[in-house]
Amino acid sequence: MQYKLLAVSKYPNISGVNIGDYVQALASSQFLPKIDGYIDRDEDLSNYDGEPCKVIMNGWYMHNPANWPPSKLITPLFVAFHINSGVKSDLLSAPSLQYLKEHQPIGCRDINTMNMLKEHGIEAYFSGCMTLTLGEKYRSTKKGKQTYIVDPIYNGKLDFLHILKATSITLLHPLDVLKLYRNKQLRLHYGRNFVSKLFKTALYYKEYSRVFGRDFVMNSTYVTQEDMSYKTMFPTEQSRLEEAERLVKQYARAALVVTSRIHCALPCLGVETSVIYLEKGGDVEASTCRLGGLRELFNIVKVDNGILSPQFETSFPINNANHPANKESWKQLADALKQKCRNFISGASN
Repeated sequence: MQYKLLAVSKYPNISGVNIGDYVQALASSQFLPKIDGYIDRDEDLSNYDGEPCKVIMNGWYMHNPANWPPSKLITPLFVAFHINSGVKSDLLSAPSLQYLKEHQPIGCRDINTMNMLKEHGIEAYFSGCMTLTLGEKYRSTKKGKQTYIVDPIYNGKLDFLHILKATSITLLHPLDVLKLYRNKQLRLHYGRNFVSKLFKTALYYKEYSRVFGRDFVMNSTYVTQEDMSYKTMFPTEQSRLEEAERLVKQYARAALVVTSRIHCALPCLGVETSVIYLEKGGDVEASTCRLGGLRELFNIVKVDNGILSPQFETSFPINNANHPANKESWKQLADALKQKCRNFISGASN
C-alpha cells in the first residue's frame, strides 16, 4: 500500500499559492510511514490511476467539483473535511452522497459542513482541523522573543475624513509609515494605486498601534501565506511542503502570533504558541462558513470598518508580555484526530 498527500497546485489562483494548503498537508504527513507522492485535490482525485494508496482527506473541497468523487484506487480517511457553500450543490449530489456514505463517518472541519452532511443522511461529526495536531512533531518548548504578524487586515474605507487622518499620521510618523509601506510582506492593498496603499498603511499603523502598541507593530516579523512568489520560489510540491514546515517551526518558537489566517492560527494552537486571531467583520459567506466550531477555539480581535475590537477582557496594549493565554478546548479535538489517523494507518478500526 502506498501513502500519498493532497496537494493544491493545478487550480488557477490569481493570488498565487496559499501555503496554508501545504501546512494542512504537513499535518497529515506526520502520521504517514512514508510519502509516495502527491494527488492534486482539485484536479486528480477522480482520474487517479496509480498504485492503490491511502490518503488522509482533509481540506476544502472542491474548487473544481467536476473531479469528484475520488478514484476507487484511493482509500480515504475523511477528517477535517470542508464543503464550501459555493460548491455544495455538486458535493451533495447523489453520486457524491453515495460515495460519502461508503466512507462514513465523515469528520468535518466545521459545524456547517457537519450539518449539511447530517441533513442528507450522512453520519458526520465535528473533528476540527488537522493542523491542530501539528504539536505531534513540531511543538517547541523553547519559545523565543520574536513576534509575528501574519496577513493582517485593514478594511476601513478611504473616504475624505480617513484620507485626512492618514495624511496627518504620515506627517507625524513618516519613518514608521514609510518602513511599513516598503515591507513587501505587509499586504493591505493590491494594485498600482500607490497613494491609496500609503494611506491604508498609515491607518493600519495607527489602529494596530492603538491595540498592540507601536513596538509590536514595528518590530514584529511580517509574513504573508498566500502569494505569487510561492509559485516561483517553490515550484514543486516537495519544496512547498518544506516551506510549510519551515513556517510551522518558526511559529512554534514564537512568543506571540497575530494573524487573519486560520491555517496560521490553528497551527499555533497545535504547537502551543500564543496566538490572536483577526476576524474580518462583514466577510463573505464563502469565508465565514468555514469557521463554525473553529472560531470558538481562539482569542479573537474583530476588525470591522478599520476598527479593532478585542473579543476578550484585556488592557492595552496587547503584546507578547500582555495577552490572554490560549484556550484549552482545541486539545481534545487534536487528541481525537491523532488517534483516528494512527488507526487509519495501522488498519485498526476507527
